[in-house]
Amino acid sequence: MAVKTIDLKAQNLSNGLRISYKKKNYDLNYPPKIWGSYPANSKKVLIDNLTYLLTINVPLVSKFNKVVYNTSRPFFQKQFQRMVLNGIPSAGNDYKQTTKEMIGKFLSTQVVFKNDAVKKPFWDKEMGEKTIVPLSCGKDSLLTLAVAKEAGMNPVAVYIVDTVSPIENKLKIKHAKKLCKEQGVKLVLLKNNIEQLNDFDTWDTIETCIGYMHMITGFGFISLPLLNYFKADKVLIGNQKDMDFAFVNKEDIVTWPSTDQTAGAEKEQHNMIKKMSGGKAGVYSIIRPLTNIAITKVLNHRYPEFAKYQISCDCIDACDENRWCHNCNKGARLSLFMHAVEKNPKRVGFKYNLLDKKHEKHYALFRGKKVDHYEMSVEARDQQLLAFLMAYRAGVKGYLIDKFKKVYMKEAGKREKELRKKFFKVYPLRLPRKYKKKIVEIYKEEMRGLV
Repeated sequence: MAVKTIDLKAQNLSNGLRISYKKKNYDLNYPPKIWGSYPANSKKVLIDNLTYLLTINVPLVSKFNKVVYNTSRPFFQKQFQRMVLNGIPSAGNDYKQTTKEMIGKFLSTQVVFKNDAVKKPFWDKEMGEKTIVPLSCGKDSLLTLAVAKEAGMNPVAVYIVDTVSPIENKLKIKHAKKLCKEQGVKLVLLKNNIEQLNDFDTWDTIETCIGYMHMITGFGFISLPLLNYFKADKVLIGNQKDMDFAFVNKEDIVTWPSTDQTAGAEKEQHNMIKKMSGGKAGVYSIIRPLTNIAITKVLNHRYPEFAKYQISCDCIDACDENRWCHNCNKGARLSLFMHAVEKNPKRVGFKYNLLDKKHEKHYALFRGKKVDHYEMSVEARDQQLLAFLMAYRAGVKGYLIDKFKKVYMKEAGKREKELRKKFFKVYPLRLPRKYKKKIVEIYKEEMRGLV
């Protein structure tokens, strides 16, 4: 096989990190005062690790099989590689690539660093008790921000503009600014067009989502200069219980909807950020105790002023709609769960009824043809079974409600107690004791009467 090499050159700018390929520059930009306050020794370690982390998937979305860096070997190279290998069976499930093909390509890629002088993490600053919350305006990050605020965690929201989805980003930035202004929450905008290197469109290769397996881990590392500047000791990522529900992919391999969002991955991300911060900061998910339907209930019932800004559709850039495409399983699932908890989907911008016959293809319960790997677990199907039962009892109308009544009502009624116990349970929470009790009390209060 011919060797196709990509030379990626990292550069420390006054406002962030630049990665160059040929004559093109791809930057991760911070407000200059935030990047400038990050200690020089810590910055050197961060650049080595962040450069590799943010480009680790490039060989999987391009035709390159050799990557040459002008940085030193990263301290967390093995952890980053393991993250990708664990994620391949899930990320490749909805596309043409096979697990064997992708793992083979990843392992056979030559990776060359300037030298093997691995720099060890360095941190010399005392931390306070503020919290960094990566905000996407999806239900998970909105609930995370809302609960963090109520629990007294002093949240600072950060929206990372990836520049891959311009229409989606424009709308989300607008919502994020309005929300944070109303709630009195500090909002920081970062621009990360390094993500263009992970996009198959950049390299004119086949469609895939395999280039984004680094993103959740990346949130922690990208947040390090923010942790330093705001003297924050926590990064809160939006990983819910559903991410721990396994499924069998198209190649009969057991995997998870998003392996970098499982409880195990979160602990590893926590340990890495803990090392990077001298043991003074970590990564947590305060919505880990809740499933999708429970999150929908808490967000829309307890925090409607946050819920109204929700945007969770990934297809906005590819359709004529301005908030929801009304033609994907993500939107279908959310609108169903809102019906189930007796909240009108129009409250968050839905225009059309997603319970018509033409939307059957988007529901796991009906074995829809357009269902993706986030809906492949047994639990995903059962959660919809419960949601349809609750929506039916709430008086919701539609073709799919009628079909549910005819085909699945008997099963749902028989299993209702079991399903409610599973999907409205408050699962264990990993968090410093100071906040844990308050947050668990919030969730148990909201789940009262549902289990």
